[in-house]
Amino acid sequence: MTKKKIIIAAGVFILLLLGGYKYIEHQENKEQKQQKTEQIFWSEQKIRIEKFIKYNFNDIETVTFTETYKTPMSVGIHGYVNNDEENLYFSATIYNEQDTFEADITVHPELDKLSKEPYHVFSVSEIEELEE
Repeated sequence: MTKKKIIIAAGVFILLLLGGYKYIEHQENKEQKQQKTEQIFWSEQKIRIEKFIKYNFNDIETVTFTETYKTPMSVGIHGYVNNDEENLYFSATIYNEQDTFEADITVHPELDKLSKEPYHVFSVSEIEELEE
């Protein structure tokens, strides 16, 4: 009788270990998929933001992205242009992670001086229509 209980307990223990292993494996796969999705999302947004900046501002040679952030209401990315991190920085915001960047950007006053048309900026969708 005791031998039977030990075998059952060992079997239950092994099943719990296997279940725990599979659960951890599933969580890691889920996390990897999430990271890959975020990488794709940010690489697409960086292309859109760079297009926006180069189209709406004069004398832009390089666009450098420094960090991404996520809040309950939005996501965004910080960066700077022309290797001037102190005077030519920007923060681009996307208000719903499912959406794409269009034109919501905050810039340093020095970068604002480089604006091609101070009273009208073209959104990425407008730029893409003009390029067709």
